[in-house]
Amino acid sequence: MNLQGKHKCIENVSRQNCPICLEDIHTSRVVAHVLPCGHLLHRTCYEEMLKEGYRCPLCMHSALDMTRYWRQLDDEVAQTPMPSEYQNMTVDILCNDCNGRSTVQFHILGMKCKICESYNTAQAGGRRISLDQQ
Repeated sequence: MNLQGKHKCIENVSRQNCPICLEDIHTSRVVAHVLPCGHLLHRTCYEEMLKEGYRCPLCMHSALDMTRYWRQLDDEVAQTPMPSEYQNMTVDILCNDCNGRSTVQFHILGMKCKICESYNTAQAGGRRISLDQQ
């Protein structure tokens, strides 16, 4: 299998400890799992992690393809009207998947990155702006 140009290389990543169990990955008998961000976890730790969440514990990038779930969330956001006091509010967000910053309309179910369309975002600065005041 040729991985050249098809993975994110992190120097000495196999020499680091698993961020879940904190045990050595390099000398472990447990198979390692490579996340899309390039970080390594023990396969068993990865499977346990997915029961609780979907993000790399080190960099917060999505640990698997979330496209289908983001589409489902698009539908839920479209069907969930916001209370009037929030309808014209925008927030600055930071995307954990593409590391982009953007200003988007606030929604209680999630804020979608304008760059990569991920909902794996965090509010940056906590500032809310009314669209009426712009």
